[in-house]
Order: sequence, then C-alpha cells, then structure tokens
Amino acid sequence: MTEVGPRLARLRETLAEQGIDAAVVSHPANRGYLSGFIVDDHGPDEPEGMLVVDRDRARFFTSIVNLPWAAAAVAAGIEAVDWGRPWPLELGKALKGDGIAKLGIEDEALTVAALTGIEEGLEGRTEVVRLGRLVDELRSRKDASELAIIAEAIRITDEAFVAATTDLAAGTTEKQLAARLDQAMRDLGAEGPGFGTIVAAGPHAARPHHDPTDRQIEESEPVVIDMGARLRGYNADLTRTIWVGEPTERLRTLYTIVFGANAAVASGLVVGMSGNDADALAREPIAAAGYGDEFTHGTGHGLGIKVHEAPSLRKEGTDELLTGHVVTIEPGIYLPDWGGVRIEDVVVIEETGARILTGAPKLAP
Repeated sequence: MTEVGPRLARLRETLAEQGIDAAVVSHPANRGYLSGFIVDDHGPDEPEGMLVVDRDRARFFTSIVNLPWAAAAVAAGIEAVDWGRPWPLELGKALKGDGIAKLGIEDEALTVAALTGIEEGLEGRTEVVRLGRLVDELRSRKDASELAIIAEAIRITDEAFVAATTDLAAGTTEKQLAARLDQAMRDLGAEGPGFGTIVAAGPHAARPHHDPTDRQIEESEPVVIDMGARLRGYNADLTRTIWVGEPTERLRTLYTIVFGANAAVASGLVVGMSGNDADALAREPIAAAGYGDEFTHGTGHGLGIKVHEAPSLRKEGTDELLTGHVVTIEPGIYLPDWGGVRIEDVVVIEETGARILTGAPKLAP
C-alpha cells in the first residue's frame, strides 16, 4: 500500500489556502490516490464510495455491502463508514452535523442527481464549491512509492514486449500477437493490461487506436504495438514499431524521422516547460521532414493511476511540467492506405530534465 499521509497533508494545506473546510473526493483515481483503495466505479450511478477529508479526519463513505472490503483496503487512519440509503442524501446529512462552513466537491464524477442529493442533505447550512482539478493536479506529481510501482509496471511491460516479439514470424495475426503480449504481462506479475493492447499491422498502423483483427502480419510492413501493464492500480505505457524481415525504404525513412522526434523530446523536456512547447519538440522535426499534417495527435500525456492524466503535451497545452510528473513521449506519422510509425517512451521529470523509464529495445533506424 502506498503512503497516503503526506498526500492528505498536501490536500489539507491546499484546502486551507482556499478557505475550504472539507472536501468530497468522488473521482475513482483521486479517491484511490488519497486513500490507498484504488477501485473503479460500476458507473456514475453506482460509485464504490466517496472520500471525505476535513482538517482532522479522512473518512471513506461506502455501502454496507462494501464496508468490510473498504475497511480492509483503505490506508491506516482512514475510517470506513456506511453511508446509508439513498447515499447522496444520507452523505449530506452526515456532513451537515460536522460544522463545515465551506465544502469543496469534486463533481466531475457525480451525476446531477447525486450532487443535488448531497446539497439537500446539507439543508443549506454549508456553502458548496467545486474543487475542479485540484486533486488531479496534486496527483499528477508522483511520490517515491508511486514511482517505484510505475517503474515495476514498466519493467514488466518491457520484458513482455521482448518475450512476445522475439522470433515473430510473418503469418501471425494481430489478435494472436496481442494475446501473447497480454499473457506475457500476466505471467510476469501484472494484474493484466491497463488498456486494450494495440497491434496494428500494415495499413492498420495508420489508425492510432486500432483494435487487433485476424489480419496476418506480412514481411517488411510496419507493426505498431501499444501496450502497458497494470500493477497495484498503476499503469505502464509503451509503443514500439517493428517489422518482420527487412523494412521498405519508406518504412525506414519514416521510422528514422519518428525516432529522432522521440529523442528530441526526451532530451529537451525541462521543468517549467509548457505542454505546448513540449509538443513542439516533436512536431517541428516531423513538420520539417514534410509530415506535419500526418502527425495527428498530441505528443504525450501524464501516466499513473489513469492511463491518460495530467499533464498534457499537446498543441496549445497550458500544463506546466513539474518535478515528479510522469509523462509519455509518443510522436507518430500516419499515412492512410499504407500504415504508420509511432514510438513511445515514458519519462519522469526531474530537476535535471527527463529521465527515461522505459527500456524495451528500439530497432536501429
């Protein structure tokens, strides 16, 4: 279990600066970050719980059915509480008696009905404000325990990639290779893939989010693999473009361009850089090579409990890189009816720049 005490302390400090007495944390990733209990909701109408943090206590409100499970999973010092039914109204009533003058609520993961129910339970005795991205921003900066888990998830991903692609032969289908990758991650200790593994061969490689099919891999064509292990609630993310046999001249050329763009970002990221400027590190060399319009997505994103989280490395991105941010670097070029090339690594931002965490081999351009 990760250490949540310092995280709760940072949240309380931030709340105090904004004059907020307590917070209702509803987003599953943020609840998990602050409580140590990482569990997804069944849907917006069926949350697994709500974490309430005030100046002195942290309580995980949940149903009586989930109470024993939650009590065993939350970090020490956090109380698991039955919230009753209907839960929004009863949660509001429970908080009404706490003397909270100003309550911050994370409302992105709440339905309008749930938010209304909480406010009805408060009976107008508490000012309610929206927390916005407050917890997301705290969660974006990883501590040592989080970095250790992410690094282990990445190691599993790296090793699974090598195990599943060594001796890859033409005639293997996209689905077969994806299944090998997923099984290799599990065999190495992962809970499973953190997202649907992408294997995109030939023309399919022009689709950044392709679902594997029964298409057979052919020699000399691009095969884009995008994969990531999930471990103790955290995710890895890795993309490599490979081929069977010798690459065509076009594939070699595009691979060299993307390889260079990936390296330019890894060496150029610094603390304080905006997401827009980070994106430009990859976009400019690709555009200079004549493929600017074929780079159709952002350069990268934050990685952690969620596969995609803050900060965002994209055009017009305003997020600022800070120490502790874990981000992907994934430039790509996509040509319809031919295929594409994408190379993705994960780095952690440190005072001296970006340190690469992924280690799966890249083919020499």
